[in-house]
Amino acid sequence: MGSLLFTKFVGVISMLLVFARAGCPFTAIYGFGDSLSVVDHLASAFHLPSPKPYLQKDKAYGVNFAAPGATALNSSFFETREIFKLFSNNNTLDGQIEQFMTYLDTICSSHHGCVKKLKHAVFLVGEFGANDYSNAIFQGKQLEEVDYYVTPVVKSIKDAVKNLIEAGAVNLVVPGILPLGCLPSYLTMFHDDDPMSYDSKKCLRSFNTFAMLHNDHLQQALTNLRVEYPHVQIVYASYYKAFTALLHYHDLLGFEKGSLTKACCGTGGLYNFDAMKMCGSEGVSVCSDQTKYVHWDGFHLTEEAYIHMVEGFISGNFVYPKLKLRDRRLCIM
Repeated sequence: MGSLLFTKFVGVISMLLVFARAGCPFTAIYGFGDSLSVVDHLASAFHLPSPKPYLQKDKAYGVNFAAPGATALNSSFFETREIFKLFSNNNTLDGQIEQFMTYLDTICSSHHGCVKKLKHAVFLVGEFGANDYSNAIFQGKQLEEVDYYVTPVVKSIKDAVKNLIEAGAVNLVVPGILPLGCLPSYLTMFHDDDPMSYDSKKCLRSFNTFAMLHNDHLQQALTNLRVEYPHVQIVYASYYKAFTALLHYHDLLGFEKGSLTKACCGTGGLYNFDAMKMCGSEGVSVCSDQTKYVHWDGFHLTEEAYIHMVEGFISGNFVYPKLKLRDRRLCIM
């Protein structure tokens, strides 16, 4: 039954990709978050060039404001709780929105002009939240305390979406977070000898339950925004469900079963992850074929994993409601 469903899933993707060659729904794409990969693959699916980073030139088809380690909450939130950001940069969601507003001033001179300019643009707002929680959890904060961070994190995401809508955005995709308990970093840092701490996918139950808490709150916030802005397409993308589908269909997708909880770029231990010697450090090796791996460095996924996730989103899987691909225009590529 699973194979039959997946065959149908692949068939739908193939049909959509063929149709996409004849026309594309969007003329620009704007990315916010901490990963460059998803927005690049989403752009490719819509036959758009990858959006250029904010500080680069040639931004005719959109801009990528994403930066590694970006958080939904500002630095002051962490400082008051004596939490240090795992990444040295100070990049936040507020900062990325400010950069977008500055950029907007360079491409349109009036609100009406901006609305017209952004009518056929798509916005990928996230993923946000995982870095906020990881900053706290990896520095000893208990889940019972971090539970209280969910409300301000989701509020920050909701406020950012509202600001983009008020600026003229009408097509927005807002992802939830991955199942944190499946990441090699979490599996290493919080290894437990009790088999009941793990689910059938060998992921830590408690952290996955927490991730679902965030995602549930985010979906409710987006539901409220749809009521407030009925003319705007606000799509929730479930990274959680898309990721679990990768694990479930790993053999059909070409991922090695033995690598499903291991980092491609890393060293040591059951999960090929060492917090003191992470990917990019001297002496840390990279797997020979990353297309066989789901995880890249213990925190992020591989390009291959992101490609399959985006294919799922475009096909209408793991997105709520489905992305409406109306008003298609000629492909740029």
